[in-house]
Amino acid sequence: MSNKIDKYKTKLEKAEKKIGILEGMIENRTRELYTTKVERERQNKELEQFAYIASHDLQEPLRTVTGLVELLQQEYKGQLDENADRHIQYITESISRMDQLVKGLLGFSRIGRERTLSEVNCNTVIKAVINDADHLIKETGTHITYSKLPSIIASEIELRQLFQNLIHNAIKFRKKDAAPKIEISAIKKVDIWEFAIKDNGIGIDQKNHDKIFMIFKCLHTRGQYKGTGIGLANCKKIIELHDGKIWLDSEPDKGSTFYFTIPN
Repeated sequence: MSNKIDKYKTKLEKAEKKIGILEGMIENRTRELYTTKVERERQNKELEQFAYIASHDLQEPLRTVTGLVELLQQEYKGQLDENADRHIQYITESISRMDQLVKGLLGFSRIGRERTLSEVNCNTVIKAVINDADHLIKETGTHITYSKLPSIIASEIELRQLFQNLIHNAIKFRKKDAAPKIEISAIKKVDIWEFAIKDNGIGIDQKNHDKIFMIFKCLHTRGQYKGTGIGLANCKKIIELHDGKIWLDSEPDKGSTFYFTIPN
């Protein structure tokens, strides 16, 4: 029995290392594809192809590892030491994270593929996003206010995703001792609308202002905040597809204000 358990523990350690390597490869290859200075259309096609291949190629090894973990949990429950339990926990979390990475990558690559531009009432979009996040808003005590927002020519689906990501981001990175407060506004400037989403969260150091819009870029450890680091990259891509810009004004412990422009 002892030898058999030792063999399983060795397999777990090897599987853990392989998963770590694969996860790093996915993130690095994605950054390479998206940061190369070539036209966006070719990048997106390559990203989608890579995501499909990565998803397909990972299915079998992930199923094998998942089966191994389930077998260990069923047959040797209570017989494994803390070290083995730690490996099992790490592998389970890594498999889940890799699944999220690939799904996030697929979603990112598909933004803008099939889009319809129409006149969109931003107030209606915000109401829908708030309604969808009702449970989270109540659970965290979040207070959201917005002034009368304009109607703009945009992709309603993408605009909804944009506001959803920015609002969820503000709630996620809240201070421990203060309920989230989010203010949404827009002002007209010659030929553009400039939107602002202001929060009272933990804030972001200025040296990281550009980094946060990079795909898979997380400024915090997974233990602090869960996520794949793709939400703000999605926002940047959506805004660029609308010929706009996105940036932020923020300092640590002083909240953040995300700005973006949409042509009028």
